[in-house]
Amino acid sequence: MKYYFAVTYEVCEHNDLYLDMNEYTIDSAKDLDNQIKEFAKIDVAPVVKVYESNTIDFKDFSLYKEYNFKEFECGCDGSSSNVSYTSY
Repeated sequence: MKYYFAVTYEVCEHNDLYLDMNEYTIDSAKDLDNQIKEFAKIDVAPVVKVYESNTIDFKDFSLYKEYNFKEFECGCDGSSSNVSYTSY
């Protein structure tokens, strides 16, 4: 049996931004594509990656599939940064 989880990513190519946001457990009894669309919508995530594992503890996992959602891309043109950074 395979086990799956999804990770949403915030992406902005203009600002060299590629951050993981949230991790979601996949319900194998439900439609995978619909679950991924919902996760992307919740997080407004342009990229969602699905990982698979042979063990329920996800000790070893690999990329299963990557989804891209144009409707959630940042839309900035790179002329001004829409991202602020705090130094610690």
